[in-house]
Amino acid sequence: MTEQEKERQSVHKTFKGEIKKIKELKGFSAKVGYIFDYYTAHIIFIVVTIVVIVSLILHYKNRKDDVLFGVVLNLSCDNVDSFSTNLDEFIGVGAKERTFMEKGLFMGQYSNEVEQKLVMYIVAHQLDYVITDEAGLTHFGNQHFWKDLRELLPADLYEYFKDDIIIRTFTKTDEDTGESVAKEQTLLRINDYQISKVLELVGYDDVSSLYIGSYLFPPHEENVIKLFEYIRSLGKCVNGDGSN
Repeated sequence: MTEQEKERQSVHKTFKGEIKKIKELKGFSAKVGYIFDYYTAHIIFIVVTIVVIVSLILHYKNRKDDVLFGVVLNLSCDNVDSFSTNLDEFIGVGAKERTFMEKGLFMGQYSNEVEQKLVMYIVAHQLDYVITDEAGLTHFGNQHFWKDLRELLPADLYEYFKDDIIIRTFTKTDEDTGESVAKEQTLLRINDYQISKVLELVGYDDVSSLYIGSYLFPPHEENVIKLFEYIRSLGKCVNGDGSN
């Protein structure tokens, strides 16, 4: 008999012995008390294992891959769920896909944490676009963060948005050569577009400028373009108060 067979036989005998011992105990409460006295740790381990397995199964069963990921920075924002649902339908995402927008990110005293989170999204090849204010435009403009909308957007889309595309020049120092490199950065000012009303975007004051821009290397460039198509489909605000 091998050592493995001996071990299995020993475990089998121990298990049979414990079952026999429990059966010989008088009364249900005595049996339950014995089990909890000697097997509490085992029971907890089994329960936790089952919960973890079930959670993992549900997680992967319900998991959806992001086909467009953006963040709202330095702005109050509501109605994201409804917006994302409608955007999903417009883009035509699959059953296991979704568009996702993260809100509640403010630079201020948490600038390091927020920037680290954005860097993490970039490194993970997730971030597609950012909706932000003037401070966000400038902060990331200094890093040459924004993709040129004149290159990104098809001719018809650019023609539609061109009067509201903001062009700013930012100078960045190359870390390797020490050379200063000036580059134009572009974003779409969306104060006069229905997207700002649908998302209920609010800046620090009533005159805050609201912008949307694409990251320089968006992982889902085709869907970034579709996002701008969706903005066009929502249309512009006719009146200054945002009403049609």
